[in-house]
Amino acid sequence: MSNRFPARVHGFSLIELMVSLVAGMIVAGAVIAFTVSTVQSSAEYVSATRLTQDLRSTIDYVGRELRRAGYDQDYMSQLAQVVGSTEQSNFSPIFLSGDGACIVYAYDRLPGTPGDVDPENGEIRAVRRIVDDGVGVIEVASTDAATTAIACDDATADYTTYPPTCSGAWCALTDNRILDVTAFGITDTGSAVIEAAGGVAALPMRIRELKVEVRGRLVADADVVRGVESRVRVRADCLRIGMTSADVSACTSVPTP
Repeated sequence: MSNRFPARVHGFSLIELMVSLVAGMIVAGAVIAFTVSTVQSSAEYVSATRLTQDLRSTIDYVGRELRRAGYDQDYMSQLAQVVGSTEQSNFSPIFLSGDGACIVYAYDRLPGTPGDVDPENGEIRAVRRIVDDGVGVIEVASTDAATTAIACDDATADYTTYPPTCSGAWCALTDNRILDVTAFGITDTGSAVIEAAGGVAALPMRIRELKVEVRGRLVADADVVRGVESRVRVRADCLRIGMTSADVSACTSVPTP
């Protein structure tokens, strides 16, 4: 009777099994490390993208506001003025703080009286950066019936509640739980120009071109830092009787009724 089974049955030795297990663990570890790295990179990309979008949304809002600064519904009365005319717009002055972190401006809005700065109609407005509990925040302000004037050093909003409670005219624009605005600055790169036509000096004109810069980081991850900037050409120039190239204070004051 023949033996149906081989005389010797070969299998894996203990050493071979251990080598296989080690090789498998190395491969599995590499796959896990790659997966973790990919997830972390994706999370960092999403965080950086969100930060950039928040900063761009902020600078876009500021840019839209500043382009409207100085708008006067009664602008036709400012055109084709004769020499010696005293006609001028109270909307055209724009106040910029020394450090560039606060700007106060005005523009005509319906249903206010055309040509008149109406604080009760929200026509005097402002933007600034403040620091609350170590976190930078962009705040915006507009006048109303209760608050008819705005100053850069007014009290900040109340950040002990969410959403933050407005204080006077000032309210939070950025979310201090997510975004830490580390820098905000506006620089006036425009100039005062005195044109001449036919040998007669025209009205002195202050041309405003503002450079706006915002830089920030995530509150949850301070290593994620981004910055954006924009240039804004203020559409309404400032015309002032008697203003010289050296003296432009009439165009750089806080707008008043």
